[in-house]
Amino acid sequence: MKILFHCIIRIAFLMIYSGILCAQEPDLNKLPGYEEKINALIDSCESLRLNSTGAADTYVKLQQTAFKGLQMLKPEEYTNRSKFLFYIAIGNYYQVKFDSAQYYFYQSLDYAQKVHNTQQITKACVALIPVNFQLQQADKVESCKIILQSIADTTHNVALLQDLYYALGNYYQQKSYYSTAQDYFIKSIELREKEVDTTQNAKKKFDYAIQCDMLSKLYLNTEMVDKSLDALRKGERFASVSPNVGNRLLSSFVEAYTTSGNIDSALYYDARLETETRKNPMFPSEVVSSDLNIAIYYINKKQYEKALPFLKKADSVVTRINSPLLTFQMQMVRGRYLEETGKFDQSIEVLTAAMPVAKQFSKELYANILKYMALDEKGNGNTRASLQYFEEYVNLQDSLTKEKLSRTFADLETHYQTNEKEQQIQSLDKENRLRLLELQNASRQRQLLILGLAALGVISLLLYFNYRSKERLNQTLNEKNERLDQINQHLTEANETKARLFGIIGHDLRSPISKIVQLLQLQKENSEILPEEAGKQHAERLKKASENVLETMEDLLIWSKSQMQSFNPQFVPVKIKPLIDREISLVKNQYENEGLMIENRVPENFIQSSDENFLTVIFRNLLQNAVRYGDKTKPVNIDVSGQSILITNFTEKEIAGALNSRLTDSHVDSNISGLGLQIAADLASKINVHLHFQQEISNKLQATVSWVPQAV
Repeated sequence: MKILFHCIIRIAFLMIYSGILCAQEPDLNKLPGYEEKINALIDSCESLRLNSTGAADTYVKLQQTAFKGLQMLKPEEYTNRSKFLFYIAIGNYYQVKFDSAQYYFYQSLDYAQKVHNTQQITKACVALIPVNFQLQQADKVESCKIILQSIADTTHNVALLQDLYYALGNYYQQKSYYSTAQDYFIKSIELREKEVDTTQNAKKKFDYAIQCDMLSKLYLNTEMVDKSLDALRKGERFASVSPNVGNRLLSSFVEAYTTSGNIDSALYYDARLETETRKNPMFPSEVVSSDLNIAIYYINKKQYEKALPFLKKADSVVTRINSPLLTFQMQMVRGRYLEETGKFDQSIEVLTAAMPVAKQFSKELYANILKYMALDEKGNGNTRASLQYFEEYVNLQDSLTKEKLSRTFADLETHYQTNEKEQQIQSLDKENRLRLLELQNASRQRQLLILGLAALGVISLLLYFNYRSKERLNQTLNEKNERLDQINQHLTEANETKARLFGIIGHDLRSPISKIVQLLQLQKENSEILPEEAGKQHAERLKKASENVLETMEDLLIWSKSQMQSFNPQFVPVKIKPLIDREISLVKNQYENEGLMIENRVPENFIQSSDENFLTVIFRNLLQNAVRYGDKTKPVNIDVSGQSILITNFTEKEIAGALNSRLTDSHVDSNISGLGLQIAADLASKINVHLHFQQEISNKLQATVSWVPQAV
């Protein structure tokens, strides 16, 4: 069970709106003038929003100070009015008054727009995106995103771009467009890296560390644990800037290490977190997150006695602070623990209490509760209730799978459009500079004409220089045109690749998805009359059909990535025998009732430098091809010859020539078979592997996988 331990919105506010000063009440009587008093109140608000002392009334004081500033302002001071309204909104947010926070953020945005203050507009919209997400107002989220995107596309202010790229990354992460979100986070971090090691500004170090933490969360969502840890280590060197940063990073290390299975490191960082929070217990949610992550690790390992102490520690903190979000997280993990330890009635009670929040908060979390409720009812012997929960769980999982597929393609499309838009902006920027040069040149020509009235000799000389200038401009225009031709060529190739991908998807996904739909329809119409054994067999067929779809999607995604210019295979030493064994087991599962025999005679020490994911797709398609066209009563043999792998099967058909044609055919026809071999051939070309089929007189069809030596 994977649950959301921290509200991303909270982290977003830590990133953009944290101060670094100690909160102090300004003595306005000691200040001489009006401007000094207003600036003192602004500085006081800046310091109060960090709450470095952990005082419970800090955000109330922040609102009071901001209201005091509003009352003192002159009517025409829209910029300072926008700032004070912004601080009032932050005070409401940290008091969990999201409606009020939204109202004052929009007031701040309105006054900033009246004076065209880009910095204040950016700050208000950056804040409103997570608030509107929290209030589930998608149209307002999009309007703020459009404002930020327009500023990002036109500004050259590096400080603004740092926050703009971060806000856009947060926006796409909330929408689960992880590839696009990753691009924006990395661009923001790269801008900050240019000065973070040399600056004396502690807030910049604070922002950099928190954003590294956010990037690590994104990598965890996409199961890239190593990259997540690398991002955390980048931010760790600035953990001492603020307890907020230190505690957040320690908790994130625990989550990353439990995800990777390194429990010793997770326990080490958990112990450090407990020590630090005893010194400054500002955010006990970090402790709850850490304890629950470790508890889930032990529950996954069936080590329930080790999980129980961490559940109790987390429960004691949750009970003390009485946070609805933390209570819900505790209920999720505790419900699973009770189910797996056989305490079904208690588990049902806990999970039932968590259901309303899960249903509103996340379909994925709600699906997890349905699954464990079904197991609880089954444990109590209530078969009918268990089947009802399980049927609802299966339907919801099917919906989630479709949504995930849709988001994946939407993310790829957004990623493509974003890159294309950036290229267009760069092109327009170059054109604008060229036009400016032309205007400057025209002005120079007028000056030359006026001066030319004084002397013919000077006119001749200036006309010569003018000719040379035009020649350089023409040369520049020719270079721009050549670059545009190159860009158009790249776009044409990208469109062809996209068309090819959709053709493959239309061919390879239509059949398995139709099979799943048929199985689900059969289960829906005959679930009550199916015997228990037949029901289990039906569920197993449904599971296998789903796994086939996932395998096909993995092949297609790996192939589509291989078509990108920026994507390169990762060459590492790969043991071939266990890789083939893994694919054999998948093929045997598909043909388990046909007596299929596959003998893998590849030596254990046969190792090649290659990309493991590419090889997996290649061998999977070759094995499926061998089984599809072979006599399933005779074995499929896998041998090694030199630097080649030989896959041999028996068949009465003369198909080697047709298969070799499919390997070399670059045209996609969704009405014929063999697209898997085209994918395998494309991937093989990327990793210096040659594929070839040959058929002997003895009716043996042999597929050869040869590693081509790379040129030195």
